Amino acid sequence: MSQFTKKAIMDSFVELSAQMPIDKITIKKVADNCGINRNTFYYYYQDLYALKEEIIYTKAEKLLKNADFSSAESWKSSLRIVGAYAVKNETFIKNLFQSMGRDAFGDYMTDVVSTLAYQGICNVYHNNPSLENVKISDKELKRLAYFFAKIFSETTVEWLRGKSAENPVDTLEHGIEMLNGVIELMLTNVANKK
Repeated sequence: MSQFTKKAIMDSFVELSAQMPIDKITIKKVADNCGINRNTFYYYYQDLYALKEEIIYTKAEKLLKNADFSSAESWKSSLRIVGAYAVKNETFIKNLFQSMGRDAFGDYMTDVVSTLAYQGICNVYHNNPSLENVKISDKELKRLAYFFAKIFSETTVEWLRGKSAENPVDTLEHGIEMLNGVIELMLTNVANKK
């Protein structure tokens, strides 16, 4: 029952965001829309920010649930799925960005993409014959993932702010082309530094 109620609350918020600006959505409106009382809302979420955070992570988890990180091509394909989702849900994402602010939204994006990048980098590292006898610490792998996540996050934020007129899928495609082989090079550089 609790998962059903949480999903109903999240769905209610997303539904309301299609009808009005996110900053006009209140806990009362969310609760009324999904047929619960305010106390039930507070049982699951501390406030609307906690709800927004859960929506971001839940949507990202769903998007990446079946992602394949077995090769450089497969994680690039996972990034393309994320870009396609952004285009399809542009209005909701832009409203969410505006209600949360640049820093909070950027931080959430960085967290979400770090997971994707980390898995992709680990697979490249473990499947690269030239790095077979080289030890690279988990800390270094996470540092590289964070670097890629920041690039993705800042690019997304610039698109949301209207600083980039380019479609996010096109931006991702260009980024993927530019970064081709970079992970292997960065891993080699980290390994040679030791």
